[in-house]
Amino acid sequence: MGAPTSSILSEINLQFLENTKIFNILKEEKIIGYFRYMDDIIIIYNENINDVNQDLKSFNDITPSLKFTLEQEE
Repeated sequence: MGAPTSSILSEINLQFLENTKIFNILKEEKIIGYFRYMDDIIIIYNENINDVNQDLKSFNDITPSLKFTLEQEE
């Protein structure tokens, strides 16, 4: 589980990434919605505008210590 401060430091790190790098990706890729609760993220996008695999690659290129995965709704 790690140290008691692990969750706090993870939250700080994710908020920093959201306010710097992720915000830029959302703006550039014209993503409609981005919502996060703890370590779960839901992204709303337009299939006609966005290539979801390219967007996933952009998120994974942010930092090598984080791995974003994709679960598409059917």
